[in-house]
Amino acid sequence: MVGTTGEWLFMNAILLYTREWNGNVSFEFNLYDNQFATENLAVRKVLMAMMDSVRDRLDRLMIEYNDGMLAEKMGAKKAGELLRFLGAAKDNLREHKENGVVITRSFETELTGEKYDFFYNLADVARIPHYRMKEGDEDRVVFYYSRYLQLIAPAPAADKFLGKLSDFSLPYRLVPIGGQV
Repeated sequence: MVGTTGEWLFMNAILLYTREWNGNVSFEFNLYDNQFATENLAVRKVLMAMMDSVRDRLDRLMIEYNDGMLAEKMGAKKAGELLRFLGAAKDNLREHKENGVVITRSFETELTGEKYDFFYNLADVARIPHYRMKEGDEDRVVFYYSRYLQLIAPAPAADKFLGKLSDFSLPYRLVPIGGQV
């Protein structure tokens, strides 16, 4: 064995980019930099720790998706059932167009316990391409198109997040970026 246990943990630690933002601490887990697939257990644990740390604050859910991509991924019928389960309805659906063509659709709804459990137990965090778990209008947990997972949390919840990563035996390295926003 070369090196110490501490060196091994440091080299195998996930990278979390941090900064203070509007009185909160932002933790960003960039999937490219960490070189994990979205169904990797480490990525799932990051999402679970993020959700656990702000669970008592979460009350809204925003979903954005592309019809074709979602249907290709899971089939049109299953995609429709999942979207309805998550709260998609005619009265809350918004179309996002480019040159008159619908590129994505989005909706916002209440984050119920069932929906929370759905995301908490995801085998692949990218099953839905873009979602935001919110406290009112404030983003708290964000997954953005297989690019990153982000937690935006007040200090006590930020400490809870780091504690949850430790509870999950997931070593991490914090990389401060920029200044205070």
